[in-house]
Amino acid sequence: MKYDRRNATSSWSGYNHQGKVGIFLALTELRKLVEKEEDYSSYELILEKNGGEDVEIFQAQTVVSRHQVKAKKAGKYPNDYANVRTINSRLHPTGYQTSGTNRNNRFLHVICEVRGWDMDKQTFQQTYKRAAYVPNQSQVQLYTYPDGKKYCDLVVDNQSPIDNFCKNEIKEILKFSKSSLVDDIEHIEEILSEIKDLISRQIVQSHSNGNGAYSVISFQEIFNIITSQAKRQRQSIRRAKLSLEMYWNNIVEDDVDTTVINQILNLPDDKFEQLLTDLHPDGDISGSKRLNDIGRLIDEISIEYILYNFLKTCKQERLSLDSLRYNLNHESLRLSMIHAPKGAESRVRDKIMTNESFIRASFDTDYLINLCINGKKFFEEKPIHEDGKEKLLAGALGEEKNIIFSNNLEYIDYVNTVEKLKED
Repeated sequence: MKYDRRNATSSWSGYNHQGKVGIFLALTELRKLVEKEEDYSSYELILEKNGGEDVEIFQAQTVVSRHQVKAKKAGKYPNDYANVRTINSRLHPTGYQTSGTNRNNRFLHVICEVRGWDMDKQTFQQTYKRAAYVPNQSQVQLYTYPDGKKYCDLVVDNQSPIDNFCKNEIKEILKFSKSSLVDDIEHIEEILSEIKDLISRQIVQSHSNGNGAYSVISFQEIFNIITSQAKRQRQSIRRAKLSLEMYWNNIVEDDVDTTVINQILNLPDDKFEQLLTDLHPDGDISGSKRLNDIGRLIDEISIEYILYNFLKTCKQERLSLDSLRYNLNHESLRLSMIHAPKGAESRVRDKIMTNESFIRASFDTDYLINLCINGKKFFEEKPIHEDGKEKLLAGALGEEKNIIFSNNLEYIDYVNTVEKLKED
């Protein structure tokens, strides 16, 4: 039997219709497997295989389904797809590759309605007298899309229907994977773009290799892209930076030094995330990191009243971003974005005492800057805080006994902070 490779052209990518159909088919099959909690590790999406068709879904060495994709705007009748309705052979080298398949897993994908595809000869000739009848020797079906149509328009209302089908499948996979980002439209769109990029790279590589090479993308690769947290973490940090920049720009005055805020916005992702963590020593940051929602730490009130007033008034060269420490002539302050109300000093202290990095960085600090609490000592005279100060005094955190948390640490609100900075 003679095989030909009719579709091995450089125009293929994850962004043209053929490539997007392949992505949709893989996502649909993957979603079904995930939904049924079945193993998908041996499943693959194969494109442009010699001896196959445009798109194939394989499980190990078995063809799950085979698909040819035609983007003919004028393909209204079966005769426009005559080669698909014949079987590949020496006499018909462009016929459909039926080897390894049956009538239930052979499909054609089209972009407009094809009339009379499933009609017998007599019915077709009576219905469409001016169109030529071509028997469906290959027994290929028109693929039925989720909207019930046996075709998929390239564009409807400035949107790509095949892209929307893909995004719906991604959303379902996220749902079954119990992802917190299942309703994040931007996140789903970025997943689809990343899968398209993967397909495009694979196609370019196979064309470059030549000698009958074809593109193989495992379902595991696709699933990993959908469920990966690394990219989502970068998205979360980017959104946090954009929020900080927006809030700052809304309040900044012409004569305010922007050196430090620019340094903050230009920090690498890991250092920016650490800075947000350090600015919220009383917060449970692990939950935000797990949900890729570090941006919730960007609080407009804290930025306007604490951060802005502090940077507006201080000598910015005295602030260390690494420790958030600011040195006056005889005193030191530690910047934070704590915005708990008055009377919450004990609750804030209890939360902070579980934050080892804050304790180490602030053991000799005099004032803890925050929004509302003022004039209260961090440690009460009695009783000694059982899980915090006592452990430090005993060296439980690995510090020398003479290097302990400051007994003199005092809360200072943003109003009194500004007054103290003005006096310096």
